[in-house]
Amino acid sequence: MEMRKEIENQGKSLFLTIEKELEKIKNISKDLLNCKRFIFSGCGDKHIVSLSSKYLWNYISEKPLDVIHSWVLKNYPTKILNERTCVVFISQSGTTYDTVEACKFAIERKCKVVTITNLKEEKENSLVDICENYKNGYVIRTHTIDYPEKSLPSTGSFHTALMALNLFTLFVNKGHQKLFDMHTIYIPKIVDQLSLSQDVKDWALNESKKLRKFNNFYVLGFGPAYLAARKQARIMMMEGSKVNSCDIEGEEFIHSLIETLESKPNPIILLKPSVEWLVSYKNFRMVKKLWFLKGGEKIVVLVDPFIFMDKK
Repeated sequence: MEMRKEIENQGKSLFLTIEKELEKIKNISKDLLNCKRFIFSGCGDKHIVSLSSKYLWNYISEKPLDVIHSWVLKNYPTKILNERTCVVFISQSGTTYDTVEACKFAIERKCKVVTITNLKEEKENSLVDICENYKNGYVIRTHTIDYPEKSLPSTGSFHTALMALNLFTLFVNKGHQKLFDMHTIYIPKIVDQLSLSQDVKDWALNESKKLRKFNNFYVLGFGPAYLAARKQARIMMMEGSKVNSCDIEGEEFIHSLIETLESKPNPIILLKPSVEWLVSYKNFRMVKKLWFLKGGEKIVVLVDPFIFMDKK
């Protein structure tokens, strides 16, 4: 029940984070405009947040950006950590061990550091504590309706952290009004609409009934949607539901796995790309057709959020 409640409140959490943090994100970004290199870092689903936001960064910016898992950042030192580098750390709790250690490591090398966290209270040795006591440290807080989030997948802090990081990306690269409006107006509305939709809930219940007897799943997505597949497979299914699941990058699947499709394929949760992503949509249709031929419709779940939204 807690998980369902958090999902239903995702849109409200986005609106709340925008209301409370927008000006702060804008001001922090202004201070960091002259940084020569940026790094996004986190663990678990917050690493997925960083990977997702990189698509937006690459679309609008020519500045170099690296996405490095916090454990890797700490334990595989790199020379790009210096006073000209800004490192953005993302952590729901603000106390994730690997992320805290990576943050200390970045500070030792005189980087500018930003923390995006859902932590509200003061905690010794947390990312908030470390950044607030460092002259080149900044803190951006996310705001979830349910606090603290108890369920493992932490859906509210995932979406609010992604929202905050995307807004930081827009501001530190000086704008793009259309994309700014998309993030502050339309995306929260769409998330709220889908999270509360009874049609979505009915669809999810009916589709899940088809797969309850299976223990192994593939979750496949193309481009940015692959990161949604990764969160669902690794965080929600593998850790939350305790079932065997594998996230598949659609492009790599087309490149290598399609030739070795097993005679009795595992169920696949297939994330439908927008028809505007021409190549991805073409490949999506091919995968769907092959899976229908090999295993039948009963082992295919087509995740299509577009059918629950109006044309506008």
